[in-house]
Amino acid sequence: MQSGPIRGSTTQLMGLASAAIIASTATIAIAAAEPWEQVLSQQLASEQMCDMSGTYNVKEFPLGDDVVMMGKARCLDGREFDFSQQKNHMKFEIRQCEPTVC
Repeated sequence: MQSGPIRGSTTQLMGLASAAIIASTATIAIAAAEPWEQVLSQQLASEQMCDMSGTYNVKEFPLGDDVVMMGKARCLDGREFDFSQQKNHMKFEIRQCEPTVC
């Protein structure tokens, strides 16, 4: 088989197409995250040096005219934090989860 300029160009085009698909998929995943999750992730990164891998046990409930949010966030390094937010425009209150004995 001959590997001339056409074959090399086809390989490069396939590589570029694959990179474009991966980039668009990553953009969709970032866009799919809730705005509050993006804010929480940024706050955890700056205050706790935590790369957030996800949230769980998230609960929202009304309190007067506001909606209170609380839950747990997990970092890529395994640490976990409790978080709560009393009002949408306020920073999250973040506390590291620590083992407790009852």
